[in-house]
Amino acid sequence: MSSMDTDGESLIEEPLRESSSHRNKRRGLIAGAVGLAGLVGVVGLAFHGSKISTAGSQVYSLQGKEERIDIAPSLVSCSKASENCYATGCCQVSGQTCWKMSVGIAHCNATCTKGICEVVENGQASVPVAKVLGQSLYCFSAYTKNTGSPKKSTELDLLKLQKKHDVSIFACDAWDVFSDVNVPIGDYITVKVTDEFGEFHVLKRKESGAWVNWGMFYQIWVKVREVGKWEQKDYTVKVDPDAVFVPTRLQQWLSTKKGDSPHGIYYENCKGVQYGMFGNLEVISNTAASVLTKYLENCHAEFAPCANDGCDWEYGPWGEDVFAQRCMDHHYVDKVEAFDLTTDGACKADRPKGEKTNKKWHAEDCSKVETAAAHPFKKEKDYFKCLGEMTQKTYDL
Repeated sequence: MSSMDTDGESLIEEPLRESSSHRNKRRGLIAGAVGLAGLVGVVGLAFHGSKISTAGSQVYSLQGKEERIDIAPSLVSCSKASENCYATGCCQVSGQTCWKMSVGIAHCNATCTKGICEVVENGQASVPVAKVLGQSLYCFSAYTKNTGSPKKSTELDLLKLQKKHDVSIFACDAWDVFSDVNVPIGDYITVKVTDEFGEFHVLKRKESGAWVNWGMFYQIWVKVREVGKWEQKDYTVKVDPDAVFVPTRLQQWLSTKKGDSPHGIYYENCKGVQYGMFGNLEVISNTAASVLTKYLENCHAEFAPCANDGCDWEYGPWGEDVFAQRCMDHHYVDKVEAFDLTTDGACKADRPKGEKTNKKWHAEDCSKVETAAAHPFKKEKDYFKCLGEMTQKTYDL
């Protein structure tokens, strides 16, 4: 099974790269499903104290709470697709289940094709609902002027048109655009982030020539913390400029969810890969945003040495989405599978039959798209055609 390198570094026409298995060397530091459930009462509550906002939300005591949230275990505690998963009870590939074949033997697969077809019990986990959330959104995007590539980026053009029509992140309850420069987007000036550690322009992607982006996004998350708009919102949402995003659809989708866990929740949106929180639409709960922003410096100390050379990531430097996901895993944020969140051409599982090898695929008829976002649409005309089909509105360019 494979995972995509979906950095979202800039809107540059480039092939997307397949990647597959990779394992965190710090197995003992990251809890699996069973460990997470056991840590709910102690670690979760210790992590989240005075910084958690309850505005617009209803807080419940954990004791006697019957509502529970099904969570997926951390990748490093689970088995590879080729391994016997009987001991771990879970699988590294998102969307796979550990199926019992015989006594002491189990395998990972999306469905049961042979064997006893019983789920190995120790792979199942849930946590109590700690806080019932509303659907208020703090959304942000990023514009990179210095992409490192000679190819034209359309990030700024898309963002200006989105702002003109008050769509995408500009239709959220609160929003920001972060950048390596101060630049106007309508009457708004982007929030500039600075390269404090000399990490923005270290390595480039071989396919595009674009700079590896985890370092810039580390500073963006630092600035998100500083700006503080996320604190009063139920969810924080990072959106790629080329993702056709309809906030009302996300809010409707979130209204069907049970709420926040003691550790916080992030939604994994790509099936059939490892580290499946793909960067076109990253949705994390209020508590998860508290954890991620609180422990940024710790994650930088832990992972920055690995992020550029890949360490155990066999396909090279990490993207910003991998960095954020591994930081949240490292601090016990709960992962919830949400494969109906986006329609993403970067995610092989989202591509239709006959397009599985087309790494540049995107939906041709967005009137058939039912998810909160569709990705990627790098050209303004294509973007607003898709948005019009999703919203049944007409947009002038």
